[in-house]
Amino acid sequence: MGFKRLLLSWQVLLLLFCIVGSIIAISPKISSSGIIITSVGTGAFDGKIGLGTIIYSANMIGQESKEITSLADLLQFQGEKGYLNLNTDGGLKNIKLQEDDLFNISVSKTETSNLKFGLDIDGGIRALLEPAQSLQGNETNITADEIISVLETRINVYGLRQAEFRKLDVGSKDLIMVQIAGGTESEIIDLLSREGKFEAKIPITVKNGSVFTLGNFVEGEVEDYLVDILDNTTIKINEEFYSLGDTFVLKGIEFNLKNLTSGKVVIEGLVYTAKEITSIGIPASSNYFGKTEGGYKFQFGVVVSPEGAKKFAEITQNSDKVISPGGSQLSERIYFYLDGKETDALTIAGDLKGREIMNPVITGHGETEEEARQNMNQLKAVLKSGNLPVELKVVSMDQLSATLGGGYLYLIAMAGLTAIFLISAVIYIRYRNLKISAGVMMTMLAEAIIIFGFAALTNWNLSTLAFAGIVAAIGFGVDDQILIIDETRNKKERYSLKEGLKRAFFMIFGAGATTICAMLPILFAGFGVYKEIGGFALTTIMGVLIGILITRPAFSKYVEYVLAD
Repeated sequence: MGFKRLLLSWQVLLLLFCIVGSIIAISPKISSSGIIITSVGTGAFDGKIGLGTIIYSANMIGQESKEITSLADLLQFQGEKGYLNLNTDGGLKNIKLQEDDLFNISVSKTETSNLKFGLDIDGGIRALLEPAQSLQGNETNITADEIISVLETRINVYGLRQAEFRKLDVGSKDLIMVQIAGGTESEIIDLLSREGKFEAKIPITVKNGSVFTLGNFVEGEVEDYLVDILDNTTIKINEEFYSLGDTFVLKGIEFNLKNLTSGKVVIEGLVYTAKEITSIGIPASSNYFGKTEGGYKFQFGVVVSPEGAKKFAEITQNSDKVISPGGSQLSERIYFYLDGKETDALTIAGDLKGREIMNPVITGHGETEEEARQNMNQLKAVLKSGNLPVELKVVSMDQLSATLGGGYLYLIAMAGLTAIFLISAVIYIRYRNLKISAGVMMTMLAEAIIIFGFAALTNWNLSTLAFAGIVAAIGFGVDDQILIIDETRNKKERYSLKEGLKRAFFMIFGAGATTICAMLPILFAGFGVYKEIGGFALTTIMGVLIGILITRPAFSKYVEYVLAD
């Protein structure tokens, strides 16, 4: 086999593609500069700078620019009066400061890569949460385990993030402690302590003296409802009187009087709540994330219950079709609310009028990519987990320092490289072939790169046990490579090259399947109890699969090339 034929083999091309893709996913940087805005409170930066903005340097007008590497560097300008120039990834921003303006923000350092690390390496956030009502002897039979289950579901939506939950009994109080690797204060407050009440509503706009119809899809008789405006705040629907803000039920659908003018009435009908949404992200073809004019847009499909679909049809039958150059759409939009706050509004295609739609698409946006992804993940988390059974308030919040820190990464990198070189040296002593030894070394490095690339793509938190899983997977791969070498060398003595590789891969697949089956119980038990244990199992499984499907086939072609006559 020639070298050109080796490079053009599908096994080697697949390996090279995965290596290049993994490096792009990891996006390693030799050095990092600046700080990232993670939350903005009331103060000098409120409404003037967005989440995820990177600040590289700052200066007061007329002064020399200073590099910003920490929050302390930026706080040097607090108390100044005048205009502060910020050099950011979005261009130059100019902020007017008063002497009493506070820099009410939190920041994090810019990353040297897209890899995320666990609590023990990168630190995180710890919050103490207290239910609004005591769980001891409560009449609703709400338990701390139920609350933790909802919180865990919301955290899990963010990916393979290391999170720990614990029940605490402090006197007569029931507290819940949560620790999240790489979390921020704003994330805890916005995601965990909120009630999580999701509602989707569609308005019905009715002219004074006109009617709207209900009952074609829900149970009961079809009925026309006559709307009369009595004054600036009161209307009459048939024989019932309602004021602005009132909530009422018609044909089993909850409505509220949203708006009222001299000639029109707008009542909003509740179509979906979190309980009516049974699945998220289905079908996959509905999922989208990309850049649009003015920011980033996302969308994902959901599956709703038959009751929700009937309410959708019932309300939209009263909307008008509007013809536009882009096609027809309904005169009313569907509005999404989270804890009573409108988060987005989606136009409804004209052909959906009066139809029972069980697979609608939810959309949203953000000014930056990070903000859009955060909005999408939070909405998915609330839809998936449902409402918290009780309101939670944050008792305390503090940053967790890494128990090992960045120095551990340097040590494990040096230890890993040393182990790879030592293993390669042993292989050289065994086979007296420098090319084979170099091939083993390059294969181990390739497996590590591809595993890290997978971690970067999935925002998977790498803890100390995850690194142990990587070492175990690569060690498993060395055994396979030795098996491939021996079977290839023995081809002349006992059987053909094709038969030798077939025998080798039969044993490799068998050993790999055994390892994966052994790791699966640890994987499921770990993610149910402690993310770090699950991380060990997942790294081992991914390492084995990457080896079997990607690196072993390429290595076998390389050995065939090296040992060719």
